Amino acid sequence: MNPVVEQIKQQFRSGTMTIRLVMVNVGVFALIQLINALERLQVLSVFEDFPAGYVSHYFFALPVFRLGILLKPWTLLTSIFAHFGIWHLFGNLLFLYFVGSTYERFFGAKRLLHLYIIGGMAGNLTEILAHQVFPALQGSAFSVVGASGAIMAIFMALAIAQPQLQVQLFGIFPLRIYFLAIFFFLKDLTAVGTADQIAHFAHIGGALFGIWSIQQFWHVRLSRPWLGIELKKTNSHLKVKKGGRPMSDEQYRATKQERQARLDAILDKISKRGYDALNKEEKDFLFQQSKDV
Repeated sequence: MNPVVEQIKQQFRSGTMTIRLVMVNVGVFALIQLINALERLQVLSVFEDFPAGYVSHYFFALPVFRLGILLKPWTLLTSIFAHFGIWHLFGNLLFLYFVGSTYERFFGAKRLLHLYIIGGMAGNLTEILAHQVFPALQGSAFSVVGASGAIMAIFMALAIAQPQLQVQLFGIFPLRIYFLAIFFFLKDLTAVGTADQIAHFAHIGGALFGIWSIQQFWHVRLSRPWLGIELKKTNSHLKVKKGGRPMSDEQYRATKQERQARLDAILDKISKRGYDALNKEEKDFLFQQSKDV
């Protein structure tokens, strides 16, 4: 087997979920470019009466006109992995790598994958709905491609979960992540209805789904939106081990209270100092509890 192909396969198998999502997006982009090249060279002669790019657009771009999703339902999923321009791809994957790797460290690979896919599709559905509701958008031949809605879902969930997290703006200025979240959300909100050919409602829908998803995960109560979060402690679900001697009621209650107290202490630490303040043992404990919720 070609060593380059083998290396790619190894990277995919051993990489994080963030790396895998990046690789899938790059792979889909390469496939789209190959299809477009074959069309231009008229190798795909069955489509010679159609303009170059028709095949890739048909299979990967989500139409927003009425009943469009019924004609091409698969594009609700394929569109969140598709990019038609190199700079669109580069910008999205750079953003995905930053927010995805941080989110994955906190919530795990499975939750990242679920949020990417469901958040991206929620964003797409929001874009479709907006084109049916708002008169200025009705009748548009607009199509949606790109991972932006999915990335916004991850980004907003991360901003809610870790409001104290700081990033270095331009490598110089420290800025809390929720300020960036506010900026990007307002940027999309103020640009809806413009002719810039950007699916702003997909971004907004993805962002709102990300907020909802983190509320469901943490049972977060937003007493002061964007200025801070109050984590509502949840009861840990402890199970009596199968096999061996079962725990008595007193032992069960004592163990449950001990774990609950530890969980409460960790959540308090996150709310005050952020997730990065946790040590490895605390992170492992929190991750284990998240799987039991």
